Amino acid sequence: MFSKVCPWCEAKITLHQLGQRPAKPLPRWYQFSRNVKVCPYCAGAVKLGGRGVWFAVLIAPLFVAILLELTFGIILPDVFYAHEILYSLCLLGFLGVYFAFVFEKVDGV
Repeated sequence: MFSKVCPWCEAKITLHQLGQRPAKPLPRWYQFSRNVKVCPYCAGAVKLGGRGVWFAVLIAPLFVAILLELTFGIILPDVFYAHEILYSLCLLGFLGVYFAFVFEKVDGV
């Protein structure tokens, strides 16, 4: 149910089955990771992609509200159930990322 198709060998894999290996070229200054996720069957490098990555935008309003509360002491009023709406958007964002992503090929690593 939660498995996705590997773009290299077309085997069904999940996020938990992915392995890691070091990237061959040195990372650029703007890249965070030196490891690449690989398929457990064919060792092809894959990354998360597709429309599911855009659901992560729904997670941002909750973190902005928490940041405002912690730094400036501005608490969102409970008018129109603001906290419940923000938590619902965050949950929708996490579920959207998880269910709508696909694996894409990573070339040159």
